[in-house]
Amino acid sequence: MEIIRNAILKCLDDFSSDDDKLISELNCIIEEVGAEVCQVIFKVLTHINLAPDQAEDHWEQVISHRNKMSELLGRDFNLRTAICDYYCTINKSMKNPIVIEHRVLEDVLYSLRYDSPTGLYSRHTFYEMCSRETALANRYGRELSVLFFDLDDFKEVNDTFGHLAGDYALEHVARIVMEEIRVVDIASRYGGEEIVVVLPETGKAEAFLVAERIREKVENMKLDYSGQIINLTVSGGIATLPLDATDTEGLLRNSDIAVYKAKESGKNNIVIYSDNRRRFIRVDFATDIRVKEVYSKEKIDTWETESEDLSTGGILFKCDHYVDLGTEVQLRIPTDMAVEPLLIVGTVVRVEKLGSNQFGIGISFINVENTAKYELSKCIRKCICEKKAIR
Repeated sequence: MEIIRNAILKCLDDFSSDDDKLISELNCIIEEVGAEVCQVIFKVLTHINLAPDQAEDHWEQVISHRNKMSELLGRDFNLRTAICDYYCTINKSMKNPIVIEHRVLEDVLYSLRYDSPTGLYSRHTFYEMCSRETALANRYGRELSVLFFDLDDFKEVNDTFGHLAGDYALEHVARIVMEEIRVVDIASRYGGEEIVVVLPETGKAEAFLVAERIREKVENMKLDYSGQIINLTVSGGIATLPLDATDTEGLLRNSDIAVYKAKESGKNNIVIYSDNRRRFIRVDFATDIRVKEVYSKEKIDTWETESEDLSTGGILFKCDHYVDLGTEVQLRIPTDMAVEPLLIVGTVVRVEKLGSNQFGIGISFINVENTAKYELSKCIRKCICEKKAIR
């Protein structure tokens, strides 16, 4: 429909002063494409919604009415005037028509549909499109994920560099988002510094990969604004249908909650929504790690064991002795992505007895440095990619 619409708009511009040529060109398109063209013609010129067959019948009647009026007046009767007269005096579908230049109307409609300066969909348009996609996902039993991004400390950018710089930064972040998503995905500037993306037929793992690519690109972007460098980071949240919600409101609410958790966790990271304690996407990660209790008074303060799973927020491993909740430990974690093992401090937040002298220990990382966080993200992305195809 968009292609047909653009062709009609081009005809209206090219033949604005030659109605006979305009009608001839429109008839050629109708003959080539079908009655849908008539439907779009009336939608563009009158905003009246007609079925294709009904629109084709109205088109023939309008052309007949124009010819009769031209003959009666002894001069050419303008096509737009003929349409207006037909709908006001014969069909009577219009009662109080307004005369407006169609390009002016197109600009108004564009501003309602798209955001300035990002060029992303407006919040209203996004909500309609997201609701349609969630309905389709529910109907056909498909997954759908929502990514909710919030630029970190964006008020400081506006306060330091000015609001024009803020718009410039938003435009470049939006460009990164559009580079990393598919044609079928839907991106919107949802609020001041908030960008929301709908990913149809996408689960949590695939959504996490997309969100991580966007987060990493924004972090590495050195934005030059009038000779000044603006450094940006984003925090993101992910909610997935049907696991986290089954409607647009629920997906937006829960992905926003996940963003709040990402901010709480130090910003510049991606959190998946969960109604339990788990906030970060986890991957199977079996490797030998070294654990050292930071403030231990016991003889056993350092030991080696094997990890089970990993996230940017913590790690799970097995242990042959009990460790108190709240114990602070230092972890030495080797990864294929880093030359040296990562040294990360964490707190014991989960202890589960698995059997005789066997415990499952869950660690929540504390104040992870950006370098270590970056290496963890790369490691997790690699694990996800090895387990399933990339989008």
